[in-house]
Amino acid sequence: MIEKVIIGLTAAVHPGMPGDDVGVYQTIIPQMEKIAKELDFELVFVPNPIRSEDDGYRIKAFMDEKKVDFMMLFCPSLPFGRSVLPLSKVNCPIGIWAVPEPTKDGILQLNSFCGLNMVGSIFANYFGSHQIHYKWFYDYPETEMFRKRFILTIKVIKALKAIKNARIGQVGDLANGFENMYIDERDLENKFGTYIQTRHTVEDIVRRAESYEESEVEKVLKTILEEGRWNQQHVSSEAMNKMARLDMALIDFAKENNYHALAISCWTKFQEVYDLAVCGAMSRLNQYGIVSPCEADIPSTVMMIILKALSGKIPTINDMVSLDPEDNSINLWHCGVAAKDWANSNGITWDQHFNIGQREGGVWHGKGVVADMDFKEGDITIATLHNDFNHLFIMTGSIMKNKKPYYGSSGWVNNLKIAGQKTTIPELINTIMVNGVNHHYPTSYDDLYEELSEFAFWKDIEIFQPIPYQNFMQRLPLK
Repeated sequence: MIEKVIIGLTAAVHPGMPGDDVGVYQTIIPQMEKIAKELDFELVFVPNPIRSEDDGYRIKAFMDEKKVDFMMLFCPSLPFGRSVLPLSKVNCPIGIWAVPEPTKDGILQLNSFCGLNMVGSIFANYFGSHQIHYKWFYDYPETEMFRKRFILTIKVIKALKAIKNARIGQVGDLANGFENMYIDERDLENKFGTYIQTRHTVEDIVRRAESYEESEVEKVLKTILEEGRWNQQHVSSEAMNKMARLDMALIDFAKENNYHALAISCWTKFQEVYDLAVCGAMSRLNQYGIVSPCEADIPSTVMMIILKALSGKIPTINDMVSLDPEDNSINLWHCGVAAKDWANSNGITWDQHFNIGQREGGVWHGKGVVADMDFKEGDITIATLHNDFNHLFIMTGSIMKNKKPYYGSSGWVNNLKIAGQKTTIPELINTIMVNGVNHHYPTSYDDLYEELSEFAFWKDIEIFQPIPYQNFMQRLPLK
């Protein structure tokens, strides 16, 4: 799904500094080519540095023609201020870069840092009303400071490109009662450029599921049973067969329409039309690489695409269902849609749904198949977007190894931080409730706080900060 990122490199130099600023730039180019191979991005560069305003216009046109995703403006010396003005209009985010002076006394050789300072202030002050986004870089490519900042940015640019190019198919309507997930699809297109089609129906998928030959279904069912244990006491052969059919239908449907994600109205329509909860099929869809959250939740779909691009790992969606002040932990849970990659060493059990079904004679009979698992231990990031796509809640933590979770896809999480700051259960509740954070929590392995913070910067998204607990109810923070 993620096309290779294109990074543009150019330099702007002073017309008469005594140091070898052009030589420094020529040294930088092969170092950046080496990093491009390492980080798997395409590097396009201009061999000759910018010296005039006309040069600036020429380089701006070059970067736009090459459809550069991020432009690095290297200042090996203090450039002529007007020469960089045209670059402020380039159609991508900008990095401004300087290196240390080669000497600590005598004649000033480069004045590179001053160049960084000046260009940044031109973008911030002279073009203040334009709200130009830029990030500063300092030192040579092999240094820790440069590498950490640059690698982080490459990950974020990949995510920006992924969500811009993503195609989302919504199957069925927003689940009844989940009005907090309602969006205007035009807001999504305006914010990220993401394509979405909301006209597909549950009936479309069921018709496709019923069209497969039994021999085809048996092959898929064999694979499903290799991936997880079948609880035959709870789940019928008919339910497993329907799960396999839906798995095939959803994957083929996504491929046919070139969808990277399916926002599926998993209830109650599927139960009405096919007498089945679809969690197990959605688990396999996520494992296959097609992002699939529940209840036709588009904000969570978008967030899961972003998390997947940032981490390179399969995300899932959770509710926050239990909070334990004794060890300052929370439980993340959903019916059973997490991919196999989330399971600990006990793996997956294909089991009955635990809250969709009916009780007969005191015995619970769940509809459909879920991927029942305990999450494996590891650092995670929980992030949820507001419906306007302009506000973001970020929390990090660690899946606990020896604390038994609920049936379904579930795990207990400790080491909680909101927006990078340690938090308590009362503060967590307060922050969520005062800000009206949505109750679905897309989740990925790895601590992605820095990546999401930079993503939010480039897209003008406000990150919710922790709101200290008070006995009285607080107002929403002033914007």
